[in-house]
Amino acid sequence: MKCAGAASAVSLAGLAGCLTDDEGDGGDDYPSDDIQFIIPFSEGGGTDVYAREMGPMLGEELGVNLPIENISGAASLRGTGEMMHSEPDGYTVAAYNPPSTPVSEMVNEQDFDLTEATGLGLFATTPFVIVAHPDYEIEDYDDLIDRYDDGELEIFSGKERGGIDHVMAKVMREEHGINWEEYVGYDGSGPAVEATMSDEVPAAISTDTAAEAAVADDSVDLVCVLASGGSGVFPDEEPVTEQGYEEMDYLVELSRGIYAPPETPDEVVEAWEDALETVMTSEEMEEWSEETGNEIIYDDGAAAEAVVEEAYEQIPDVVDLDDVRDAAD
Repeated sequence: MKCAGAASAVSLAGLAGCLTDDEGDGGDDYPSDDIQFIIPFSEGGGTDVYAREMGPMLGEELGVNLPIENISGAASLRGTGEMMHSEPDGYTVAAYNPPSTPVSEMVNEQDFDLTEATGLGLFATTPFVIVAHPDYEIEDYDDLIDRYDDGELEIFSGKERGGIDHVMAKVMREEHGINWEEYVGYDGSGPAVEATMSDEVPAAISTDTAAEAAVADDSVDLVCVLASGGSGVFPDEEPVTEQGYEEMDYLVELSRGIYAPPETPDEVVEAWEDALETVMTSEEMEEWSEETGNEIIYDDGAAAEAVVEEAYEQIPDVVDLDDVRDAAD
């Protein structure tokens, strides 16, 4: 449940020698200095996993160092807010995952408008799953629901209260009948999975990416995949929609994107789009995707902005945000 940021650097052997804009103002010679790459979640979560895989290649394409800084807290709004309040010069960017961070902002209204963030591109789609401690020997989603119904289990978990996992948990209680009594929130999927491994909580919502390693070494059991399209990480697991449960894809599938502050110059956007497309279509990233099951895509900055706008248009129509706010207090 810690909110402290942790920093690490994705470094290069050297900077591009032809860059001359020492002022770092996002001008024609962009980039000419290190770019702060904010991950508004803890280390070990899905966003962090992607960033650490593609970060060195992005830095190489951009010709500068790309230090990764994990600034977690406030259901991803702490790190996102730091990006939104930065100068629009292209030297501070953040990776977050609509509808996740938009839902956090809808519940915990901020002094910035995420629909005004400058999209730099999309790099992945990721479904949510549920994992449980192996001692419970939970067979599937039906079994999990039964355990909560009969009172054997009471606590359910995921990312922070007031964030998308908390919203999912409430919708699952209403739509699927998973009658948990208490929701415990952590500052990322990684910490939520770790809490499940230690039996601090019996079960947790997680991205498939963040759960992969723990499932592989039997530290947790995979209970189910929540997105109707299934999971590339866990391709043999049938999604809950095929078991007769209501589809919730508007919540349970993320679009992973990179964003910059409002009014970031076009030349910055173009540089990032070119770099991101090169990296996400590279043989190295395709091999990583095939080996891990982590989906990769490429789409441009306009698409990254569109998924944020869609979240703000769709979520308030299907989720009682006032109820979530009250529950998060």
